[in-house]
Formats: sequence, C-alpha cells, structure tokens
Amino acid sequence: MMLDMHFSLPLAQAANSWLTAWLTPIWFLAVGIAMGMVILFALVFLFRALSNIPGWRNLASSPTGHVVAAIITLVLTAAIWFSLPKDLLGSTDLKEPLLLGIALLLLCGIVGWAFVFCAAKQPADSAFATLSEGAAAYLGVCSLVIVLIGAAVWGLGYVLPEPIVAEPVKAIATIPDLFSTGKSTLTKTVDAAPATGEAPFVEFDLPINFDLLAALDISSDKTVILGDAADSAQFSRVPIRLGAAETLSWTKFQKIEELPVPYDEGTKLYVQNREIDPATVTVEVLTSPPVPESTSLVITALAVVLIGVALLLQQSVAPRASAVAHATIKNELAQPLFLVLMLLGTLAIVLYEFLSFNTFGEDIKLLKDCGITTIMLLAAFQGIWSASSSISDEIEGKTALTVLSKPIQRRSFVIGKFLGIFWVLALMFFILGTFELVAVAYKPLYDAREAASEAPTWQLCHREMISTVPGLVMAFMQSVVLMAISVALATRLPQLANLAVCFAIYVVGNLTTSLVSSTLEGFEIVRFVATLISTIIPILEHFSLQAAIDAGNPITMSLLSGNLIYCLLYVLLAMFLALLLFEDRDLA
Repeated sequence: MMLDMHFSLPLAQAANSWLTAWLTPIWFLAVGIAMGMVILFALVFLFRALSNIPGWRNLASSPTGHVVAAIITLVLTAAIWFSLPKDLLGSTDLKEPLLLGIALLLLCGIVGWAFVFCAAKQPADSAFATLSEGAAAYLGVCSLVIVLIGAAVWGLGYVLPEPIVAEPVKAIATIPDLFSTGKSTLTKTVDAAPATGEAPFVEFDLPINFDLLAALDISSDKTVILGDAADSAQFSRVPIRLGAAETLSWTKFQKIEELPVPYDEGTKLYVQNREIDPATVTVEVLTSPPVPESTSLVITALAVVLIGVALLLQQSVAPRASAVAHATIKNELAQPLFLVLMLLGTLAIVLYEFLSFNTFGEDIKLLKDCGITTIMLLAAFQGIWSASSSISDEIEGKTALTVLSKPIQRRSFVIGKFLGIFWVLALMFFILGTFELVAVAYKPLYDAREAASEAPTWQLCHREMISTVPGLVMAFMQSVVLMAISVALATRLPQLANLAVCFAIYVVGNLTTSLVSSTLEGFEIVRFVATLISTIIPILEHFSLQAAIDAGNPITMSLLSGNLIYCLLYVLLAMFLALLLFEDRDLA
C-alpha cells in the first residue's frame, strides 16, 4: 500500500504535464469565447439603453443615422489602427497598410451601423430573441459547450494534485499589458564636451517597466559614457563606454546584471558625451506581456462580438431576408447531408491526427494542410449543394412562387437564401474548425510520445493551434466564394448543371496562375483566353495556404485583409448577377 502511494503522485504529475500542454490552449479558446459572449450581452443592454433615448432610436429611420454610423466607424477604426503594433503589417509598403485599413474599416462598419440600427426600438427589444433563434442559436449552443469544457478543465485542476491550466489568473491579468507593450524608440541629444574640463553627465529619462522588458538596444553616433548618477563619485555600478556606431544589446534570456542601463529602483541613466560634437543616443525598447498568448483571448472575444453584432444587424436591417435565411438554415440542418458531412469531417480529422505521414517530424504541417483542405471541401460541397437544391428546387417546385406571393421581394428571397447558407457554412467551420484546433494542439504531444522525446510546452501547443486559425479563415472565404457563385447559377441552372459548373470553377480557379504563366510564350489568342479566364473566374489559389504551411511562414494581417476584400468583391459580383438573373425569371 505504501509502495502504491509512493508512485501515484509522480505518475499523476507526469500525466498532468501532458494534460497541461494540451488542455491549456483549449482553455484559452474557451475563455476567449466566454469573454466575447459577456461583451456581446453587454452591448445588447447598451443598445436597449440607447433605444430609450428618443433622439437616438429615431436615427435608424433618418439619413442622419448613416452619418452618425459613419462617424462611429471612423472613430473606432482610428482607435484600433493606432493601437496596433507597427510590425503587424509585415511590410512597410503602402499596399499592405491600405489593405489592412480597408478591411478594418469594413469590420468596424458592422459595429458602427449596429449602434444605429440595433438601437432602434423594435430591434433592441427583440435582441435577445434574435440571439436565441436561427444561426445565432446554433452558434451560441456550440460556443456554450466549448465554454463548459473550458470550465471543466479548469475545475478538474482542483481534483488532481496539480492544476491543469497553467497560470490562468496571470493569463487574464496580462490582458491590459497587451495594449501597453511593444516596440518603442527613445532618443536624446547630448551636448558636446567642453573645450576644457570634463563634460557633465546628462539625465536620460527611461520610462521602462523592467518587469516586462524583453529586449533593449542602445546606440550612439558619438562616443559616450553610460552611468547611473550625475556625479562619477556616486556611481553604484561600473560605467559603460559606448563607442560611435556601436550597439549594446540585451535580451531577457541574459542575466539582469548584464543590462547596459540602470535597473534598480530609484536609479536613472546618465550620459556623458566624450567628443566635441553633439551626440545622439538612441534606445530601442521591446516590452512583452508576461503571458503573450493572452492575445488569443482578445482576438477570440472580438471575433465572437463581431459575429453576434453582425447577426443583430442583419435582423435589424433586413428582417424579411433574415426570415428567409432562418427558414433556409432550419431546412438545410434538417437534411441528412449536413450530419453526414460533419461525421466525415470529424472522422477525417481524427484519422489525420494518428496517421503517420512519414515526414521526418513535419506531420503537424500535413495535419494542418489536410484538415483545412478537408473542411473547405466539405463546406464548399455543402454550400453548392444547398444553393442549387434550395433555390433550383423551390423554383421548379413552385415553392418560390408561394413565398414571393407574400410581402417578400425577389431580392430579399435571393439575399435571404445566401445568408442562410452562409451561416450554415459558418456553423460547419466553427464545429469542424474547433476539432481541427484541438487535434493540432495535441499533435506535438503525440509526436513527442511516438519519438520518445521530451514533452513540448503548452506555449508550443498554443502557438501551433493559433497558427491554424488563418488557414481556416482563408478556407472559409474560398467556400463562401464558391457558394455565392452557386447561388447565382441556381437562379437559372438545375442542380446537376450547377454542381458541374462549380466543380469546373474550383479546378480552374486553383490552376489559374499556372495556366496564365504557361501561356506567356504561346499564341496571342491563347494568351487572351487565359487572361480572360483569370479575369472572370476567381483565383482560388489566393485562399490556399499550403505553401505557407509547408515553409512555416506566418500569415500577416495584411494578407488576410487582402483576401477578405477579394472575397467580398466576388461575393458582391455574384450576388449582383444572381439578382439580375432572378429578377426576370418566370416562376409560373
């Protein structure tokens, strides 16, 4: 009995370390969703409070409301823009900041117009009902399940010898530091040394939080002396000589005693110029939060808020199209196809998790690539099938004529169908994407056990999980583009022809770049046809991240922004074509 007790604690601790590395990233995802849901409900109460102000609730029915919404959008965009890290763009070229700015303006526009239209009397009173039906209800239930799993993971730590989640309180407390850390540059000009006598030590103010300091570089164009007092007789540390064009560097992996500037409380940096010309001293500071992974909490919360506000705005601006969308969602989710595709996607992700790809330690890259591609193909098939069956069958079966006999216009019918299928795809990506993230978070642990190597940290598992999110977003955009094209074709083509055309567009769209490049040296007519195809058919290669995943390159926000704008333009073009083709379609 004593022998069992002696070995039970180390075994539990060993198992707990693996659980910590795997389940801590999942806890981050759950907490981010919970924070987003809390903020969303707070916004709903804010909308209801604004609806009690007569002047504000009447903005939705007047042109002034659009002006107010535009002002809110611009203010919100500027506030977020100036709080973004400078290295987020990945380039200093004008093109990338422009793409990011446009995408940010579009996303903030959803919130800006929601403050006007969702604060009207009727939308504000029915806001909670809107969030409890249709797409919001399905997404809310799935979100609540993830939150409960995260709470269970956190609570299970009180049963085991050690907590499962690594420093949960510290991770949440780090959130304010996310907005006050980053790169900063401090510069000071020190007067030249006098012709006679010794130059004075000039104070250099360094407002640095040394608890958050990650790296520091100090340089000067002239030779200077760095001290910690105005008088050399009061130095408490050996002064440092910094030569012209020389740089002193320090990172958090070094000892604090090696920091080239004073770090004790109450001490300051003093600089003495040793040359006859003025010296410019530059200090570049990089601070990082105690738990940098807390950034995912903020991003997840903002995503949840944006999706919830978009659903509220959809119901407020287009109630008739929303009614068609709700009916479409219920109809498509009741079909066996949705459950079959979800089951296939889940089984495929589980298979990829434990399948040996024999890639010499790079199995996780193939897990990401295969998982994202599988989810995209299943969602695209669901979207194309739903669009072709829902619209074509209702037109052929005269159901659309019955629907349009009610006070619903044709454009509301088409837009409602698109929105309904859009949220079905969003639900598929949310569920299967969550399974993919959980699988990616566990893959480093599985590979380490197979190789009998040291268990990875939870930070590594979290980093691998978060790096998968941009791929899922890009795949979702590709599915939406194909679905929008299918909606346009469904107004005229039967289901089988629609599926064939969309399949051809998918194949050609992923080969457009190769097609154009291979015809550069060909005949003029061949180059013309290739250019025409690349202009009309969407270049779906833009949404592929296989090369980036294989090379291990990060996906910048500007790249995501550019693809978001590209996706939106093609969706708008497809919907314009759908409305044009459906406007004079004979339904009788």
